Amino acid sequence: MTIERAAPHTRAPTAIDTAAARMDAWLDTMRGADGYGGPVAHWWRQSLLYTGVGRDWRYEGIIDGYLLLWERSGDGRWLAKAVGAADDLLAGQLANGHFAASCFEINPAAAGTPHEAAADVGLLLLALALRAAGRPDAERYAAGALRNMHAFYLGQLWDEQAQSFRDDPRVPSFVPNKAATACDALFLLADLTGDSGWVERYALPNARRILMHQVRGGPLAGAIAQNSFGQRVVEKYFPIYIARCVPALLRAYHWSNEGQFAEGALAAMRFVARWLGPDGAIPTAIYANNRASRGPSWVAPLGDVLRAAAALRPLGFAADFSACEARLLAGQDATGGIQTATGFALQAGGRAPALPDLRDVLHVVGWCDKAFRYLAAQSSGVLPASASAPFSAECMLNGQRFTLNEMPDALELRQRGTLAYQWRKGAPWAHTRHPAFWLN
Repeated sequence: MTIERAAPHTRAPTAIDTAAARMDAWLDTMRGADGYGGPVAHWWRQSLLYTGVGRDWRYEGIIDGYLLLWERSGDGRWLAKAVGAADDLLAGQLANGHFAASCFEINPAAAGTPHEAAADVGLLLLALALRAAGRPDAERYAAGALRNMHAFYLGQLWDEQAQSFRDDPRVPSFVPNKAATACDALFLLADLTGDSGWVERYALPNARRILMHQVRGGPLAGAIAQNSFGQRVVEKYFPIYIARCVPALLRAYHWSNEGQFAEGALAAMRFVARWLGPDGAIPTAIYANNRASRGPSWVAPLGDVLRAAAALRPLGFAADFSACEARLLAGQDATGGIQTATGFALQAGGRAPALPDLRDVLHVVGWCDKAFRYLAAQSSGVLPASASAPFSAECMLNGQRFTLNEMPDALELRQRGTLAYQWRKGAPWAHTRHPAFWLN
């Protein structure tokens, strides 16, 4: 059995098509023998030395992005890339069900949340697509996801008393956006297996607990708290992570027809929209006193915000996120990658330097995948030919000035002409001489 697709119309590529093509070309440069690697910049900490494959949430956007391109175009090369990415995950799945190097900013550690659930989402999306195409290999990808969900999420993180997933097996903690990613996987498992227990027993109780973390009324109405420990809610609100709750809430609504889930998703994105600046920037964190942290202000991760806004359009969500999309597209450079953020140096009360922080201009696969998935969803699927070109930028790190050069085969930083950092793409570790890059 094969899926019949109409031949795509011939037309000039849109700006989105071109951006998606350039991103695909850059992703190819970031894939080594074992999978997609590269340094990581994050709010919490950095991983500039470990540069090997990360079997974390980067695979969610990569696999889904390539499947979206395949669905739109019928071009088998996109499906082949999705399958190749899923094979990376299975090749790195450990005997205990975890994925090796699944902790993103603290790689090469394993057992990361939401990262292993995000990897499961990628595997399950591929399994569903392959099954629909009559491909027998669908079941091996489903089996990998099922092994992880049983061993980790049900075996270690399920809190029977709280009726939700903990963020740590040893601590009664709950993180809404991480639970939402697990819910995404659970809904897909129900679709794949026909067993509604995945949703009724686990996904819906988690979705209800997400809503318990949502602010009702006042200037923060709609915001979803970042986490809680037992009964203590941490009153910090991260728009990127709030947006990542929306797809799961929508799935819960469509499954159960309970209006609270749709209302919660809409309220969440209305909160995000209220903080959207005219330049398309969104604060990274907003606190209980209505104070906002704008350093860093994300660029590539905005793909998840735009994806959530688009998903809510059928429910009447009408906020204008065109400036946010423009900010995302403007962050793409000659490599095809999209910069991570602006204002990393402002974090924790820092001062704005004359030059961008290295972490601002760094291209991180686990952020760019979110942009790629959004671009793929908005594209025709028929992309123009593209290639990743060299990129250079002056930047700062720990008060010192460097020149960043990214080529298709390497990433280097030099200080007054002297090599200070080098990652040969595909290598598991960067070669560094300068202590500034020991930053974590």
